[in-house]
Amino acid sequence: MMNSKILFATNRVEKYGNVSGYLEKKGGFSVIIANDGNEVLRHLDNHVPDFAILDVNLPVLDGFQLCKIMKSAVFRQCETVPVILLSETYGTYMASQLARSVGAYSILHAPFATEDLLLLIHNKLVHGRGTADNAGSLKYKAKVMIVNDDSDVVKQFEHRMGQEGYDVFVEEDAGRVIHAVEIGRPRILFLDCNMPKLNGPEILRWIKGRMPETIVIVMTDRGSEFLAIELMKAGANDYIISPFDIKSVSAICEDSFKKYDMDLTIKRLGEIELKLHSMVEGMVDGVILVDTHGKTTRVNGAGKEMLRYLDINRTDDGSLVSLNSVGIKEIYHEIFSKKQPYVSFEIHTKGDNEKHFVVVASPVNGVGGEKTGVIIVLRDVTREYQLQEQIIRSERLYAVSNLVAGAAHELNNPLAGIQLCTDLVLNDPSISEKAKKYLNRVQKEAEQIQSVIKSLLTLTGNYTLSKERVNTNEIIEEIVAQKANQFDYVAIKVAKLLDEKLPLVFVDKHQMRRVFLNIIENACTSMAGVRNERCLTIQTEGCKDTVKIMISDTGPGIPEEYLTKIFEPFFTAKNIKYAKGTGLGLSIAHSIVHQHNGRIYAKSKLGTGATFVIELPVP
Repeated sequence: MMNSKILFATNRVEKYGNVSGYLEKKGGFSVIIANDGNEVLRHLDNHVPDFAILDVNLPVLDGFQLCKIMKSAVFRQCETVPVILLSETYGTYMASQLARSVGAYSILHAPFATEDLLLLIHNKLVHGRGTADNAGSLKYKAKVMIVNDDSDVVKQFEHRMGQEGYDVFVEEDAGRVIHAVEIGRPRILFLDCNMPKLNGPEILRWIKGRMPETIVIVMTDRGSEFLAIELMKAGANDYIISPFDIKSVSAICEDSFKKYDMDLTIKRLGEIELKLHSMVEGMVDGVILVDTHGKTTRVNGAGKEMLRYLDINRTDDGSLVSLNSVGIKEIYHEIFSKKQPYVSFEIHTKGDNEKHFVVVASPVNGVGGEKTGVIIVLRDVTREYQLQEQIIRSERLYAVSNLVAGAAHELNNPLAGIQLCTDLVLNDPSISEKAKKYLNRVQKEAEQIQSVIKSLLTLTGNYTLSKERVNTNEIIEEIVAQKANQFDYVAIKVAKLLDEKLPLVFVDKHQMRRVFLNIIENACTSMAGVRNERCLTIQTEGCKDTVKIMISDTGPGIPEEYLTKIFEPFFTAKNIKYAKGTGLGLSIAHSIVHQHNGRIYAKSKLGTGATFVIELPVP
């Protein structure tokens, strides 16, 4: 309808592109813009538009509310005004249901093609309220193509479809049909499958492959219904039987356009659903949708991966009961009863794969605002926790380093004086044997203090490495030979599995000896209270760019939760009866290996002994 008035209500005109300009230029409409619900109501009081396009996210009153008001007794004059709702957020089937329930003609979900909007408007204005008198004045007309070689049939169709406001063109040559369809791109195609040399199924397959939005209506003779059915299987939308009731053609077109409108809405909805699915699946956070009964309705890929680390408790019908120690009923109580906008908590898993998760649960709102379920978002913050622990350890080590450096300086000076004076007195021939005995003890104690200071300096890294090329097998052989009597005394069998072709490593021999010695002494201590066979296994292995040293014992083992903590300074497992010492031995070993660009870690379970692995780079 030339000069038909369209009320376009949106708070941001640019949100859907240049819709108003397109409708004015291509459709010949007069478009009035309203920015909020109040402006829409003021306009409706004074003017009744021919069509209304309402943004569902309008301020003051949204599109759903305005559509319902327009269809009410308050605005009786607007009751027959068609309304199309535009949405950039509500891309769900429930939004389409709500649109129909408030009386909307259709709903389009952004992004949408502006020509689709124009077509919906024309379909409704022409076929819903249009007449033969005004249809010819339309600037925009849907294209109808008639493929038929019967001139009488063609004339009837051309006359009738022209009266209905369609732009009609004809193709009588069966060999030119595909070319004509490709050039003309009709909205509706009437196809006479009885034309000589016309391959109906082939044309239909081509059209549905290239232009699936084209509506194809098959024209066939009476008695050929089975042929029409086969062609509909091949892609035809509908069929009409000859002799044709030309008056029924309009109704067939109307029904076809309704089907097209429905398919268009479903297509747009499907695109939005696909984008939403892609977005959720692309998230690094786990997303779990749960209904009001605890049934899981959707889990994204990240969520499935994270759930493997959690202790999940379910009922017999699969409903969620708890995630680790967090009960689903508690979440529902906070959200549904206490009306909390969200609930957050933390989950910490233990074991070989220690994980930390931050969990946020919030309600899922349905049509009308009722709660239809809960969305649970899992975020893996293990790395953040590890970095935080690393910072704490670094700060602790830094504080210890400063303390040790200062204490070492203050202690070394008097120690040197004590040792010098002790030596002088011991070299005096006039002192008694009893005095010598006490002086020798003083000297040993001073040496012990000096050894502790050196260990502390090693822990803090306040020393210089004297590196050389070394065969670690030689260091191990030396330590085993030195401690042979001790092994025999405590009934420890030693098994050496040394790689004869072990590559040399570039290390400080004395510091690396201290690493091996600390671990071996810890292993012997752990086996002190063991009644079964005590065995120390030392194995070396040359890998590509690494030398690996593995020291295993048959002691009681180390609890899994301690495996990441045993290398921390001053950590001691006080609840384990065989744990002794100040907690510095493994910390010193870790510091030395780290300064050699190596790696040290432990593998153990309670009751199965422990294995310490040292990996050193090969130059």
